[in-house]
Amino acid sequence: MHIMRKLVYAVKMLRERGIGFFWTYFVESVWFDLRHGTRTFARVPKDEQAINGSNTEVDEGLLYVASFTSVTRKTVALARKILGPARFSQAQFFDLGCGKGKALLVFAELYGAKQAHSAIGIEYDPDLTKRAIENIEKCDFAKGRVDVFTDSAVNLREYAQSQTLVIYLYNSFQGETLRSVLDVLRDIPHVLIYVDPAEREVLSEYDYQFHYDAKGRYNADTWLVASSGLEPEPH
Repeated sequence: MHIMRKLVYAVKMLRERGIGFFWTYFVESVWFDLRHGTRTFARVPKDEQAINGSNTEVDEGLLYVASFTSVTRKTVALARKILGPARFSQAQFFDLGCGKGKALLVFAELYGAKQAHSAIGIEYDPDLTKRAIENIEKCDFAKGRVDVFTDSAVNLREYAQSQTLVIYLYNSFQGETLRSVLDVLRDIPHVLIYVDPAEREVLSEYDYQFHYDAKGRYNADTWLVASSGLEPEPH
């Protein structure tokens, strides 16, 4: 059943986006897994996730899709530019709705050894959390530098160890869940990386400062980087 659905999805993407999409997907998603022996690239539709019951957060959560490697690299580098190297090294990286852990792994490979705090992934699907942990265990550069928890993103404060955060959000949830998370973040200085920013207008209501914007060919390479509550970096 799952294999047939994946074939149907592949044919649909071929018709809608052309053969170039598959090459992009290979370079941005599959190649990372081949290099590291991980398994992050396969998408997980909402109805295949291990979430029981119905509540606002479950209803507003979306499918898992792996982040493009280049998008994570570029947006995190821009977050570092906004904060400055010293403040960035003290900031804690959070991936809200981390799925199988792709963005966490890319972050750990580039910056994990230099960061004061472990990167944190929060995922409400226990099966995806398990897969993320398995992927972390396969990467020496991530061991001890990345932690993943099965929880609501609204509870992110419970895991924060730094006064400044870098929040990574790949359109994991919308609606009231997004607003609830932004409410929690109101009094925490942070940089927000928002990939596939389906509800970017909500950020204006929360007085975010927009720094960078990119409109790509696909949802996965469309993103913005904004900040809230940051004091100017001392010189």
